This record gives sequence, structure tokens and C-alpha cells, in this order.
Amino acid sequence: MVTVQYQSEADALNKFYEQIAKDSKESLIQLLSKAGHGKTSSLRTIIHYIKQTNENMEFVIFDVSQAWWHCAPVQYRQLVTREKWNCGQIVNLTDCVYEMGKLTQDERRVFVGEIVSRHYHKRYQAKLDGTLKEMPFLIFIFEEANTYFGSRTMTKNDAFTPIFVDFVSVGRNYKMRGFLVATAEEGEIHPLLRRRSSRIYGRLESDGDISRIRRKDKELASYLKEIPKYNFVYYNGNQFGPVKIPDVVKHEPEDYVVSTPVVTQPKSSGGWWFQFFAAIAIFLLFWSWLMGI
Repeated sequence: MVTVQYQSEADALNKFYEQIAKDSKESLIQLLSKAGHGKTSSLRTIIHYIKQTNENMEFVIFDVSQAWWHCAPVQYRQLVTREKWNCGQIVNLTDCVYEMGKLTQDERRVFVGEIVSRHYHKRYQAKLDGTLKEMPFLIFIFEEANTYFGSRTMTKNDAFTPIFVDFVSVGRNYKMRGFLVATAEEGEIHPLLRRRSSRIYGRLESDGDISRIRRKDKELASYLKEIPKYNFVYYNGNQFGPVKIPDVVKHEPEDYVVSTPVVTQPKSSGGWWFQFFAAIAIFLLFWSWLMGI
């Protein structure tokens, strides 16, 4: 492992930001740290830096704990509920936080899969049409990433496994990458992602995580067990940091309100059972007519 040398703390921080900004266009980046050690506030600052220094990048944030709801370097926020989702009141935006805490874990996977799929297929078509170069890079932030990219996520027999596999495997061909934030042990993340990811490390407490790092760098592994709060190391084959990341983002996103009223179909007064027996009655009448009874 090569450790990049710095002239000052400011120089170290700038190189840390610059390398992450560069790699975020090509690589998936995992952010792994013990809970309560500044993952979200530090990533907010990193995203803020990237947006300030790269005009052709957009961000979509998937959150489940309001970590980004009141403070995020994006313009909009949307509170996702099953009712609003079913009624078409959740809009497919960029520069937006989707707060999904009211959804079940299975519903979160479906919702994230739908949003990623829409962007993926739009960009897939753009590449066929020759217009992808004009589109900005799209970077997703997945809080609690093991919910979508856990050890079995790429082998689930559901409609969204293929899109998650495509996003991980070839998403960069369509200018789509992501930050995967987790307090869970790195081993809970699917091996396909672990092989394709760079990593931002805060304090680690998992023996499994420490052992993986120790095989490459015993000194770094020992340091990450004790690294102070808000301090992080970036590793992409070379080591950048450690640096202390300031909390500079104070912006509160604005609520995105759907301006066009959503009209839903009225429910049948008899409910599901009425529809079921009505369908049987119609079938029997038709069958009787057909048989000449």
C-alpha cells in the first residue's frame, strides 16, 4: 500500500476530496464506519465539495433514518409512503433525497430498484441514440447499503436482481455510480461489490473488517480501531488520509410538491369479494348460453 504524502493538513484534505471526486465517476465507493462517528455529516461535506468542483454531476440520495432529510447538499426532498407512491405522487428526480423510513425493508428494495431502473434504461437508450455524452454523471447515495446490496441481493429471484447486477457491473458505462454507506460488517456486502469498490474507512469495530485490512496493512488496521470521530482514510489501492472532515453543510432541502393533482380510481363498493363472485356469475351465465342451456 502506498501512502500519499502531504505538505499540510489542508493539502491532505484537498487531495482526499479530489481523489474521491475523480474516482466517484468510475468506481463504487463504500463508506464503512462505526455508528455515531460522523459518516453522514462527513459524506455530506464530500458531496458538497464534488458538486462545487464538478458541474456535470448529479446526486440521488436514498435514506431510511432522516439522516439527510433536514440537511443535505441537494435541492429537493421527498417523503416516500406507500400511499403517495401508489398514487404517482413520488417523482423521479435528481438532486433529491428520498426518505423511505415509512416503507418496509422489502418495499425499500422495490422502490430503489424502480428508481435505479428508470435512470438506467433512460441512459441505456441515450447511449444507443448517441446522446449519453451530453448527460451528467449520476451518483446514488445508498444509506444502509446492505439493504439493497447484501450478501444475497444478487441471487434473489425477484424482478430487481437484474437491474442491481447491471448497475454494479456496467453502470459506469452509462455514467452511473454510487456511494454505499454501511455500519454493517463489510462481509455483509455482496462480493461482487467488494471486488469493484474503493473504500472510505472511519472507525471499525468488526473483527472481520479489521482482519481484511490487517492482511494488507497491519499499521492501518490498528489505527482504524482507534481513529478519532470525524476522521477518515480513503483507500483505492493507495491510501489518502487520515483527514478530519469538517461539517460544512447547513442547507435544508425543499419539499418537492407534485403540482398536478393525482386522480385515483374509485374502489368498487362491494370490495374484492364482490368482484370475485360477480366474475364467477358472469362466467357461468356465459357458459350456460354457450351450451344452449
